[in-house]
Formats: sequence, structure tokens, C-alpha cells
Amino acid sequence: MVSLIFLIFNDLKHLHNLLLLKTQFLFAIKLLIVFNAFAQNNNEQLELKIENDKLVLVDRYYTSGLFLTYRKDLKNNFILKKAESNKLQLNITLGNETYTPTNLRSIDPRDFDRPYAGWFFVKAEIGKIKVNSAFFIALETGITGEEALSGKIQTWAHEFFNIDVPTWTQEIESKFLINLKARYIWNIPFSKRQAFKYVIEPSLGTKDIYLSNNIEYAFGKLNTFNSSSRNNFIDSTNTNEFFGLISLGHRYVLHNTLIQGSLDYNDKTFTTNHEPHIFELKIGGTLKFKKNTLKLIYNFNTKETPLSSSHSFGTLSFSRNF
Repeated sequence: MVSLIFLIFNDLKHLHNLLLLKTQFLFAIKLLIVFNAFAQNNNEQLELKIENDKLVLVDRYYTSGLFLTYRKDLKNNFILKKAESNKLQLNITLGNETYTPTNLRSIDPRDFDRPYAGWFFVKAEIGKIKVNSAFFIALETGITGEEALSGKIQTWAHEFFNIDVPTWTQEIESKFLINLKARYIWNIPFSKRQAFKYVIEPSLGTKDIYLSNNIEYAFGKLNTFNSSSRNNFIDSTNTNEFFGLISLGHRYVLHNTLIQGSLDYNDKTFTTNHEPHIFELKIGGTLKFKKNTLKLIYNFNTKETPLSSSHSFGTLSFSRNF
């Protein structure tokens, strides 16, 4: 009986978390709609994206992410050259990510399967988009440690809902980190309602060093590659889309500062080894109606440290053109 009561209480806590996420998401949607109510050009976009493992009823590893992204079609050359056969798009993202071990109660790092870590960053990205391919380069910079605010935000949320409060013991030290990233997308149209795309992304810097590859299959009502929301490209024509997607990926990681600490491996707080090979799965759907786009995605990845296990989390996003 005691075990049954505990399970019911635990499920209610998860339900409270889901209701909080829903409330925040709907409120943000209303703000974006009001903000863009009088816009007419349709060459800019705002997106709010929430990633959280509460959506799949777990609380560990990459446990939450909150991102606000501004996108704009550029009319002139900027870093990359614009031509009649392509378009340039600028993306600027402000984001916060939170990482925790499985054991949230312990203050002994020997009980941890990964370190506590927060990442507060800004990323600027510029891309050249062609008919069936795109190339992006990005600069991402931010801070870790207490200044990233991830620990304070998560602790407040857990105290508010009276659930296990993470100790945030020996959080990854405060650092200023910078990364240079590139991304190449190659579209392989199969029919009007089906398409594959291949994405390769290298990353080099003081935060992490990796090379990722993934292939995605999309099916349904699809726009042309260079105006499709499946690529987060701005569509000034407001053409509707409704499609599902399945993506398989592999990431080869040489270094991850949010797990291993600094590149010189001289951190005083708890760090651990990383897994070099990470496999990823995404399954989701997108609904685009006029200026608005809604996305819901389930994410899965294999373990990132030798002591950890695989992980799942959900993604919710809303964007609006203006």
C-alpha cells in the first residue's frame, strides 16, 4: 500500500511538471503573437523552443533547455555571398541548458554518473540556402558555472513543486567558452510528399569538439527545400505544411567540457570520462499554418558517459513569421 501511494504521488508530481510546461509554452505563444501582430513583411521569424525530459517522465542528464531564436532573410552579402539562385539567412539564438546526474540527492560525487552543468549562451549563425542544399557557419559563446543560472532555476522549480531538490554539488566550474560550428544540409527529394536530407556538422572550440552526421526522412505535405520549416528556413509565402519525420544520427565526440571539464583537464570540481560514440533518434511532426509553425519531437540518445544510460526528452517549439 505504501508503495502504491508513493507511485501515485510520484505520477502527480510529473503531472504538475507537465502542466507547468504547458502553461509556460502557451503564455510564450501569446506573447509572440501579440509582438508580431502588426508585422507584414514575412522575412523575419521568432521561435521559442522548450526541451525537457519531464515530457517523457524522467529527470536526469540533459534535463531542460530553453531557447529564443530570431531569424531574418538577408538581402545583401554578409560574410557569405548572395546570388539570384540562393538566399542568405541570419539566425541568432539565446539559450540555456541544464544537465544533472541521476542521483539528485547525494552530495558525494562518487554517486554521480555525470557532473552538474549549466550552459548559458548566444549563437550567431549565417547560412547560404540553395535549391537542394544549404551551408551554415556559426559562432557560439557562453558561460558555465553558477553564472549560467541553471542550478538556481532548477532548484527554485523543484522547491516550488516540493519534489527532490538537486544538490548541484561540484557543478562544472565557471568558464567562458567559445565554439565555431559549421553545418551542411543536402536534400534528396523522393517525391512531392517524401524527402530525405543528410546533415553533417563539425564543431571545434573550448566547449566541445565533435563531428555529427544524420539522415532524416520526412513525409507529408512538404514545401520546397529552401522554404521548408523542416529546415527552419523562413517562408515568406506562408504556404502551409503538415508532415512527420524520422531522423537517425551519430555523433563522434572528442571532448565535452560539460562532462570532462576544461581541455587541460585541470578542473578542481568533479568531472568524468565521456563516451566517444553517441547514436541519436528523433521522431516528430510539424504543423505550419500561415505565419505560425508548431513542432513536437521525441528525442533519444545513447549514453554520454561510461556510468550513465541512454536518455530521452521532448521538444516543443512555436515560431511566427513577421
